[in-house]
Amino acid sequence: MTVHVVKFIDTGVYHCGYHSDKSFGAASYLIVRAEGNILVDSPRYTTKLENNLKMLGGARYMFLTHSDDVADHEKWSNHLGCERILHLLEVDHSTAAVEIKLEGSGPWNLGDDVTLVHTPGHTEGSVCLLYKPHKVLFTGDHFAMGELGWTIAERYNKFSVPKQLSSVKLMLDLDFEWMLPGHGRRTKFRDVEDKNLSLRAFLETKMQLL
Repeated sequence: MTVHVVKFIDTGVYHCGYHSDKSFGAASYLIVRAEGNILVDSPRYTTKLENNLKMLGGARYMFLTHSDDVADHEKWSNHLGCERILHLLEVDHSTAAVEIKLEGSGPWNLGDDVTLVHTPGHTEGSVCLLYKPHKVLFTGDHFAMGELGWTIAERYNKFSVPKQLSSVKLMLDLDFEWMLPGHGRRTKFRDVEDKNLSLRAFLETKMQLL
C-alpha cells in the first residue's frame, strides 16, 4: 500500500494534506521520530489518511498550535490514541478534554529534540514547535511567507499585533532553516544567518508598530 502523505526531503516531516474547512484550510504535518511521532495541527479526518499515518507509526502526540487549527482533533485522538497538547489560553468547550494543557510562557520540551515556544500575538496562547534535529519550525498562524513576502496577517489578528511582532523577534534566537506554517508558503533558508537577515528586514519595516 502506498503512503500518500508528502515527505520533505531529509527532514522526517510529512505534509498530511486533507486540509479541513474547520481549520480554515490550514496545513497539518506529521513528524516521524523514534521517541514517538507528532501530528502538528489537525487535518480533516479520513480513514485513508488514518491508515497512511498508521503506516508511518501513528502519533504519540497531537500538537495544536492554537485554537483556530484544531479541526477534527477529537476524532484523531480517538483513532490514533494520541495525547493532545494545547496552551491553556486556547482551550474552550471544544478542547476542554485535551490531555496536556501548557501553562505560562514556556518554553516546554518533548524530549531533547522538540521545544515548544510561546509566540503570543495572533492569539494569546499561540505556540510554535521547533524540531531540532532537522531545524524545522512549525509556526501555525504566527508567521508565514505570503504571496507578497513575509506576513503576520494583521487582518486576522485576534490578540495583539505588537505582541505578535515581539514574538517574531523571538525567532531570531531559534536555530531553524525550515519554516512550515499553517497558511502560506513553506520556506527553506540557506542557513540560520540567512533566516535572521530575512526576519530582521521584515521587522525593520514594521518597527512603527512595536
